[in-house]
Amino acid sequence: MKTLALAAFSLLAVPALAAAQTCPQAGPDAPAELHADWIMDGWERRKSDPDFVFAEKMDRYYDLNNVEGVFYDNFAPGKTQLFRDAAVYGANWEELQNAAITVRHGLTIANDAIVGQTVASTTLGFVGRIERADGEVIAFDGRSQLGWACTDNGWKIRHELNYAGPVDPEEIADALGQRGADE
Repeated sequence: MKTLALAAFSLLAVPALAAAQTCPQAGPDAPAELHADWIMDGWERRKSDPDFVFAEKMDRYYDLNNVEGVFYDNFAPGKTQLFRDAAVYGANWEELQNAAITVRHGLTIANDAIVGQTVASTTLGFVGRIERADGEVIAFDGRSQLGWACTDNGWKIRHELNYAGPVDPEEIADALGQRGADE
């Protein structure tokens, strides 16, 4: 009887343990580092880069099999800055990215993370510089807050709030390429 009860418990417990997803709390695959990489690698564009295809370049950060969420960016190109679908939000950036010669970023101050077992929130300050093919340079200073969900494929962005304002390119030149230094 004891063996039967133990076997029954094992059969019930194994699926429950398998269903409990665990995601890193620290390190390169944890939300704080992912957020930094999202800006510094994901949204970067260098002269030699191939066309920016959101679904290819950003799938490390977004769950493109479960696209529902809230994605807001006041700098988003087009008629809307608020999206409920990660794939639509991302595709909205492709034209801007592909019309740029370079897109560079730097992290600034007040970078923080709250990380739980299944959800996390991260925030960081950043600057950016877009050099367009037509010669126009757009420089900005911004804040980003991301809400992360722990999925079968690691941490993925489900909520996004980005706000940036234009600045003189010289104001941010020294911060470009930097990974941040909190005060």
